[in-house]
Amino acid sequence: MIKWLLAGILGFAAATSSFAQSYGVPSELLDNTRRMDGDKLQVCLDQTGKTREFDRAVAQAIADALFLTAEFHEGFGGYPTSGEGFMDELQIAMNNSCDIMVGMTVQENSPFPDWAVLSRPYVSLPYVLTVKDDYRTLLDIPRDRKLGTALSSMGERVFITWNQQQPEEQRFIRLPYADMELMARRVADGSIAGMMIWQPVLAELEKSGNPDAAALHAIPMKPVPDTVTRVGILMKARDSYLRTQVDEAIDALVTDGTIAGLMQDFGYEGTAGDAAGAR
Repeated sequence: MIKWLLAGILGFAAATSSFAQSYGVPSELLDNTRRMDGDKLQVCLDQTGKTREFDRAVAQAIADALFLTAEFHEGFGGYPTSGEGFMDELQIAMNNSCDIMVGMTVQENSPFPDWAVLSRPYVSLPYVLTVKDDYRTLLDIPRDRKLGTALSSMGERVFITWNQQQPEEQRFIRLPYADMELMARRVADGSIAGMMIWQPVLAELEKSGNPDAAALHAIPMKPVPDTVTRVGILMKARDSYLRTQVDEAIDALVTDGTIAGLMQDFGYEGTAGDAAGAR
């Protein structure tokens, strides 16, 4: 029954011309038909995504829950800081090849155009403050010690805002890093006192056997506000039934502990589903 119903969404039908032409992508790059894939779920992955393998496992669990065969497509090569070009590339992939794109940040006031919709989050993952020395909280760190932040990350933006609100003599000196292995090395060798990093990235460093990461431990970031990235799935707005089915599958996988089990397998800390309890 589920396969038959999904076939109505994913089966052959003419796509609307407005979808092909309204968002700056040349119409000749878009396939104006829908695929006859009633028993398959075509999944897009960003090959440079920090949680790519975890997202792949979640997509497979969703496909299994819907009695569908997952077929994966990897590409893109990262999110440009400006966003220029990525949305066009994403629209082409979603129109021509994929039903869902996993590993997408779910936030209020979504920056995505109106051809796209987001699922509810399947996981909420925090930024953590990681140190080597025997500090217990952020405020134990002397102000003459520098802190590293992950360049252009949500955690960095929240820290900058908090830091600028402090009296000048109480502000930390921040050094942004694009290379997370180098930032961990600088904490381990004492060049900086600590680093603010997305916990899945830290988990990957630890899992890879990185000796610098192994020497570090996390401490509370307070009074900096908790910073959490909620991760979900992007779909086409026209696939409203598929979105409902994916949301219901996510709910079921959160409730039965499947997502939490995958988080444990990957060494992730955070919350299965939405940390804010929304939706």
